[in-house]
Amino acid sequence: MSLLFIRSKSIITSKKDKRHMAEVSASPLKHFVTAKKKINGIFEQLAAYIQESSVFLEETHKNGELDPVTTEEQVSEVKGYLSKVSGISEVLARRHMKVAFFGRTSNGKSTVINAMLWDKVLPSGIGHTTNCFLRVEGTDGQDAFLLTEGSEEKKSVKTVNQLAHALHQDELLTAGGLVSVMWPNSKCPLLKDDLVLMDSPGIDVTTELDSWIDKFCLDADVFVLVANSESTLMQTEKQFFHKVNARLSRPNIFILNNRWDASASEPEYMEEVRRQHMERCTSFLVDELGVVDRGQAGDRIFFVSAKEVLNARIQKAQGMPEGGGALAEGFQVRMFEFQNFERRFEECISQSAVKTKFEQHTVRAKQIAEEVRHIMDSVHVAAQEQRVYCLEKWDDRQERLGFIEKQLDLLTQSYKLKIKEITEEVERQVSNAMAEEIRKLSVLVDEFQLDFHPSPVVLKVYKNELHRHIEEGLGRNMSDRCSGSISASLQIIQQEMIDGLKPLLPVSLRGQIELLVPRQCFTLSYDLNCDKLCADFQEDIQFHFSLGWTMLVNRFLGPKNTRRALMGYSDQVRWRFDSVSPSPLLYSRGGATHRPPVALLTSQPLFLGFSLHLATLCMCTLGTGSSCSSASLISNSEGS
Repeated sequence: MSLLFIRSKSIITSKKDKRHMAEVSASPLKHFVTAKKKINGIFEQLAAYIQESSVFLEETHKNGELDPVTTEEQVSEVKGYLSKVSGISEVLARRHMKVAFFGRTSNGKSTVINAMLWDKVLPSGIGHTTNCFLRVEGTDGQDAFLLTEGSEEKKSVKTVNQLAHALHQDELLTAGGLVSVMWPNSKCPLLKDDLVLMDSPGIDVTTELDSWIDKFCLDADVFVLVANSESTLMQTEKQFFHKVNARLSRPNIFILNNRWDASASEPEYMEEVRRQHMERCTSFLVDELGVVDRGQAGDRIFFVSAKEVLNARIQKAQGMPEGGGALAEGFQVRMFEFQNFERRFEECISQSAVKTKFEQHTVRAKQIAEEVRHIMDSVHVAAQEQRVYCLEKWDDRQERLGFIEKQLDLLTQSYKLKIKEITEEVERQVSNAMAEEIRKLSVLVDEFQLDFHPSPVVLKVYKNELHRHIEEGLGRNMSDRCSGSISASLQIIQQEMIDGLKPLLPVSLRGQIELLVPRQCFTLSYDLNCDKLCADFQEDIQFHFSLGWTMLVNRFLGPKNTRRALMGYSDQVRWRFDSVSPSPLLYSRGGATHRPPVALLTSQPLFLGFSLHLATLCMCTLGTGSSCSSASLISNSEGS
């Protein structure tokens, strides 16, 4: 019964968890991939939270009303944490599990790597000695290419022989140089899990071991010492790993005793040689390096034949039986040993890589999160204090606002009364002044000088100019009489308003009120509109004799009674005596006393009597005592 490890394929189910468990159980390297994805997600969330905090602190710091809440140091400190988290995220995105293979020249380091990759990725064999460090990692593309150190140029590589030729033809490559071999993931499943394999020149070809360690070994998760089982561990190999152990704390070291298929030719010595190699390797790991204890040493030392495994896996990949061809006795045991090495190696490197690659960054992330939380807590406390202060200030201002509103209401009512009083006073002054000006209107009319002509056109111009002259004169006189006192009253009221508002302002602003409140210059205008007031005036420029009968009757009786008197209406006027009075009722005209007759008067005697009395009045108004005597005469003749 042959002992073989067959890579189990994960069973795809409908549930994500089962699929994940199957993948992890299929390859321990998935543990690193899962951890890397998880920690990258954590750092993305942490960066988002810090970015949000940074924006909040910056906006709060720029807000002048929230000045005491945040400080410039807090804003800059959080921005610094954000840049640190971004830098760590970039480092984590580039993190890989790294295994470095070391050993003497021609011990089969490249062959071991090819056997693990199930393909001839690196040149190996006679004449193909590795002359520099080779970094093998996967790429998502379908074509393999080379990247030399310090250059971004992609050099195409299609075959292993072409790769070997390219490496040997490059004169710039030295033992300490680095060439990255980007191999398609589709051809090597092992490279899909962020695994990087580092091949090295023989450690016996140079003395620059310290520079190798500093340049290529400090970030390695696992070291594989490929020894030649046909000999024993050399001092050169031990010396190199002593230096590695001095630079790194308890490095993970595996020892592969390669070319163990040579023991098949001497089966009688095989177990003894195996035991001898096991004791020396265990002593080296436990006693000299102190990286493992004796119970764990058996899981770090293996006896394999990398060439047999590589050939068998290539045949299997081509569809042929892996055990075909001429194989030495004990091949299945050596195949099992190599598979056991791969399993232990994957378990060790995944656990070690998670710890070495992520533990330090996880601790740093916790520290950053704690420091940011401390800053935000201090901002929260400051915000609470500012909130209490603002609430107290708001209450004070509400009370102040209520007091000011009440005072403004009182002042408004008081000034409304004063405005009403001054309005009434202005009305009284203007009314009195206008009455006096109207009484003196004849003076303005006499001052008007303009040529007169009865023509309608000239008459219209004459009227307009007269109206304008009267309006300007009245406005000028009214301004002289009223404008000064009214303006003085308004200035006094305005000053009283300003003095009343001063106590309601802050002390710092009271001195500026004279500048803040503009002085209004009141200009009084008197719009009389004489043309509209006289719009219904109908002028009569015909000559009339002022002492004519019609004019006199119209003046004293009015137009209506004049028409009645002149047109001979037969109105009867009854004169009665007082029944109680012992003497008849007397009436006086022009200083003479007359007794009306008792009989009814007709229209003709009435007109005659009215005319006589009217003439008497006219004579009294025009003449002196002689006229009065004349009137008496007329009265006497009337009586006779």
